[in-house]
Amino acid sequence: MSLVLLSANISQSFKQKLSDQGYELFTIDHASQISNDHFQATVGIVTSNKLILNKDTLIKFPQLKWIARLGSGMEIIDTTYCDLQGIQYYSSPNGIANSVAEHTMGMILGLLHHIPSSMNEIKHGQWIREPNRGIELESLKVGIIGYGHTGSALAKKLSVFTPSIMAYDKYKSNFGNEIVKEVTLEEIKQEADIISFHVPLNNDTLHYYNNAFLESMHKNHYLINTSRGAIIDTDVILEGLQKGKIKGACLDVLQEEKNIQEVLLSEHNPITQLLQYNVIVTPHIAGYSIHAIEKMSEELMNQLF
Repeated sequence: MSLVLLSANISQSFKQKLSDQGYELFTIDHASQISNDHFQATVGIVTSNKLILNKDTLIKFPQLKWIARLGSGMEIIDTTYCDLQGIQYYSSPNGIANSVAEHTMGMILGLLHHIPSSMNEIKHGQWIREPNRGIELESLKVGIIGYGHTGSALAKKLSVFTPSIMAYDKYKSNFGNEIVKEVTLEEIKQEADIISFHVPLNNDTLHYYNNAFLESMHKNHYLINTSRGAIIDTDVILEGLQKGKIKGACLDVLQEEKNIQEVLLSEHNPITQLLQYNVIVTPHIAGYSIHAIEKMSEELMNQLF
């Protein structure tokens, strides 16, 4: 038996393709659902954030040949171990890029024009105009940190709204074009009114936006994160909002996600504290559109077969 574990929502066409290749499919939500028979027979894994494939887990799969990651973040897979064992791994960053870019744009426009907050006021019987005057995006300078698939997709969306887009990427150069100006991180800190993070989570980016970063910003600014929660320390966001250094935030991801239900029910819930300010929070859905599932599945199929 050649078994493929599915720990991610994939398209029906992807499932059919796997079946046509002779694989037996077994769906799981957590590693605890995998029996010893499954460990022994598994040759492929399709995963998302649900299944963390560290060395201790991977070593239990003696027949494993490949891992397909629905999404872009490879921090959930021990790629060093995979390289040593000859296990192939694939990701699908193109599949989510447009969805994340659209979601980011929606959050930015909603924040600047007070759309969610004013709608909530109306729900509570309040018709308030003057404090809800919007800020036009074309008047602001946007700094994108991380110019990969999602960062570049966002730049294209932003170019319709503002002529002033800067981008910094530690691992890329010579990507500037008629849409975006390639700059240093210091230039973004000096000039940006909005900062949007589009970087993977690794040792370089853990708490990337920390107290030192906050204090080094020359302007009071809007903070956007649709990449990984641990890139930004929630306590630093709260501090920035309290000081007025952060004028507002759009957060699709939070560092508290691993135990989010416990956090939401806690007495000192940091998310409730965030929402007392000019902040929009969504439940890690930026790359979770119906179309993104299809696109990511197609991208992985093209790599696998």
